[in-house]
Amino acid sequence: MNRKIFFFKVLAVVFGAIIYLGGNAYARQALSENINVNDLPVLSQGLGKQISYLYTDMTFDRLHNIVGGNKDGLVIDLKNPNLSGKIYVSQHPFEAGDSKYDYDYFADKNADISKGRGVIPISHFYTKKFDANSWASGGVSTATPTVAYRLELSESGKGRYGTFGGVVSFRKTKEGVFEKLPTIVDGPYVTMITSDDPSVMEIVWETDEPCSGEVRFGRKKYIQENAPGKKHSVKITNLRPGTKYVYYVRSVARDGKEVVSNTYETRSAPAKSKDDVVFAFSSDSRSSGGGSGFGERDYMGYNLNVLKQIMSGAYSRGAEFLLFGGDLVMGMTTSTEDLKLQYKGWKQAMAGFWRTRPVYSGMGNHEFGWNMFGDFMGAMDKWPYDTDSGEAVFAEEMYNPKNGPAVSDPRRPTYKENVYSFQYGPALIISFNNTYWHSYKPTKAGGSPTGYIMEDQLKWIEDTISKAENDSTVKAVFVFGHSPVFPSMKHVVASMFHGGNNKIRAFSKNSRTGRLEPEKTGVIEVRNRFWKAVSQSSKVAAVFTGDEHAYHRTLIDKNTPVGLYPEDDTNGDGTLDRYSPNPDFSHGVWHITCGGGGAPYVANVESDKAPWKLSRITSHYGYLLIRVSGGKATLEYIGGPAGEVLDKVDDLMSIK
Repeated sequence: MNRKIFFFKVLAVVFGAIIYLGGNAYARQALSENINVNDLPVLSQGLGKQISYLYTDMTFDRLHNIVGGNKDGLVIDLKNPNLSGKIYVSQHPFEAGDSKYDYDYFADKNADISKGRGVIPISHFYTKKFDANSWASGGVSTATPTVAYRLELSESGKGRYGTFGGVVSFRKTKEGVFEKLPTIVDGPYVTMITSDDPSVMEIVWETDEPCSGEVRFGRKKYIQENAPGKKHSVKITNLRPGTKYVYYVRSVARDGKEVVSNTYETRSAPAKSKDDVVFAFSSDSRSSGGGSGFGERDYMGYNLNVLKQIMSGAYSRGAEFLLFGGDLVMGMTTSTEDLKLQYKGWKQAMAGFWRTRPVYSGMGNHEFGWNMFGDFMGAMDKWPYDTDSGEAVFAEEMYNPKNGPAVSDPRRPTYKENVYSFQYGPALIISFNNTYWHSYKPTKAGGSPTGYIMEDQLKWIEDTISKAENDSTVKAVFVFGHSPVFPSMKHVVASMFHGGNNKIRAFSKNSRTGRLEPEKTGVIEVRNRFWKAVSQSSKVAAVFTGDEHAYHRTLIDKNTPVGLYPEDDTNGDGTLDRYSPNPDFSHGVWHITCGGGGAPYVANVESDKAPWKLSRITSHYGYLLIRVSGGKATLEYIGGPAGEVLDKVDDLMSIK
């Protein structure tokens, strides 16, 4: 019954979002079912009418559809005559070259959108009052002049449409007319900065039209292979560990027009022997679909207001990289274009940090494109899996290591870039995915419930932790995912607990019989096996999760009442009715949930239903700051608008 209540609550939230979005996220008529599904590991027939569900029907191409220019600025056409609203602009980045942290500062000028069209105002930036980037005098930066624009839109007859943003590069002709240039619409970002090979890193960016790709890095020039294209990735080599470098990127379109980024300072990864490393973790920045406010609180699928604070705070406190544990965006859409647009929006908030320091992310239960049947509760991971699944789209839009496990059943989605590990100095980071191959009806259609880990991934986790135990360069291991292993708030009826119901498990279609078959082990058994691997290591400092929109810290050790299966299922119905400690949990490990990235907060409403006890809980938004130094791993929870230290553990390793 608790599970049903939880699912109905989710259903109410989602369809409440539809109402708040003024008709832009709404269920639509049936889509074609003429898809070759014979080789799928799930059922696809008899599930009801296939429907469409969107956060927004805005697309990336429409949002960047610049169709001309005049003496006031650039003309944008959103290809929807029912849209009206306002355009706000900022030089991008604001006062380029004066601050190492990119951000936008919107000027006291705006313009109207009418019948889906408007002029992005630029001419005022060439007056003394607004010329913060000195464009009128030739500029203080070699970067191509670029503006960020924000659109606040309404749709005729439906009300609020949404808040969106993009960037566009341009030049001012001798006649005083503004002309669009090829534009870096995503990035540049630094990534693959790890101590596994500190001599390399990658710089990635995306342009709005096919271009060449070039990185000026220090005194060297690196040219992208397989150009021209829109996606650009350039591998930088022969770096010295822990060394500062400056770089900028340049792209040239087929017609010879070019765009040049701002110049940034980054640092190569330290050697594994480095003893002092600082990094940050947060999770759950997705919006509520207007339920907790509009504007920056519901910006392209996430809470820009809070996430900006987290990123700048982590930057100013010296975080060398940042981990983000899922539910980046609202997601949960039947359109891959919708999901990609939300990711592009999310990366706008991360850019100030990501230009110079890497961001590594994991998947949550919102990082999905759906095939949806009947209603929201008929949602399943979208196929074809190799292009449209949540996992495939995530890998396309994020930039994570590719060293995770191979999928044991090739019919299922990939683990590429959603399950992985890397070392940074003395710290080993492991990303696991317990919202993989998500389905709301695994027993009826197949797929996996939230909190479940498939055998192939579980074995990889065990092997990775075991290898770290025998690696003298690894001093502390941090494991992060999305759904709590030991939930203590509203997700006690889900996550890796499901109220103690071990009947919860994934189901796959037998390709020979066409029938669904359950996995051999249930979620409680999977949880206990996962935590056994974690706790039998002397090096795992903490497991970080999200999903519950708050911060809480719990010590899990051999004395914690967690529940054993089948021992604590005394009546044999598949559900725990008592909670014994697990003697296999030989080393204590901190379970820390940090879902304070901006999603609607959750107070301590269900913790009395969990058999384990919390050491600390707060619903303030925020992030973790972790320092590994001198054999210690110090943790601080930085929360609220003032960036207060709301919780601290002097050494996560002291309980070993």
